[in-house]
Amino acid sequence: ARRKVNSVSKQKMKKIIVLTAMSLSGYVSAACPSSSTTIFSCTTSNNKIIQVCDAKKSISYTFGRTNQPELSISVPRNRASTYQWSGFGRNMNYTVNIPNGSTTYRVFSNIDKFDEYSGAGVEVEQNGNLLATVKCDESKPLINNIEGINLKPTE
Repeated sequence: ARRKVNSVSKQKMKKIIVLTAMSLSGYVSAACPSSSTTIFSCTTSNNKIIQVCDAKKSISYTFGRTNQPELSISVPRNRASTYQWSGFGRNMNYTVNIPNGSTTYRVFSNIDKFDEYSGAGVEVEQNGNLLATVKCDESKPLINNIEGINLKPTE
């Protein structure tokens, strides 16, 4: 009986590995261009992509379906900014802020050390007012390289 349990476990593991590979292979199509580095990428519950790419001289933000983005902007690197957790407090918060006129797209990652809550997504702010928050679907793959990014600090 023990062998049967082990073989079933191996079969389940193979299925998990195959499903993970399949989901990642579909996810790769939403990756940043090869000349860029992915700072952040996730999928919302509506299957829209939130993505930030670093092309060294510029930072780009894209939101929408993989092949039909609703918004895609690129700003010179010196216009983008970041907030990095100071090391104090329970909220480990990191952001990359991409300005577009009077609108700022704040891509965020947040972890509450005590409640073990984590969240990621984008906040849209216009003239200092929060217009919308779109969160990543936690059950879908997430690429998060915001921590330690070399951008000017958010004022």
